[in-house]
Amino acid sequence: MATTLPSSDQAPDQDNWDNEGLEHKRQLLTEIVLRNTMITLVVDGIMTRRVLVQGLLRPYGVQTLGVDNGRDAVDLIAFGVKFDLIIIEKILPALNGLDVTRQIREIGVCCKMLGVTTCSGENERQAFLAAGVDVFIEKPLDPEHLVPILRELDWQ
Repeated sequence: MATTLPSSDQAPDQDNWDNEGLEHKRQLLTEIVLRNTMITLVVDGIMTRRVLVQGLLRPYGVQTLGVDNGRDAVDLIAFGVKFDLIIIEKILPALNGLDVTRQIREIGVCCKMLGVTTCSGENERQAFLAAGVDVFIEKPLDPEHLVPILRELDWQ
């Protein structure tokens, strides 16, 4: 569906409609109540970014666990820790995000995996998707990207 932005020659009522649409969108993003407990693994080598992502998830009631390298992420999964969502940065110490994603999928994990990076090229997106992530998002993460994923997971 294509979005049409109002032109400057449209009536003021159109602007009010657009503002109401934005307010409705804001409500959809902030007024989510999850019916199920959800646990997310956040894998990012930089503590500040890891804490920011965890901070985005917690207001929605999502429990989070953060690790700073790919090896720890794979070890947690190998030990049988279960997650509903894994958010993984492409550039990591020990193992990069692509290798971590492949290893987690080889273990048999089927949970939703979200690949994130500051690199926005099509090659990066295709590489992450080929490695096994379900969704690729260019940073920064925000509620507009996360809430639809949380809603989808909550309805499964």
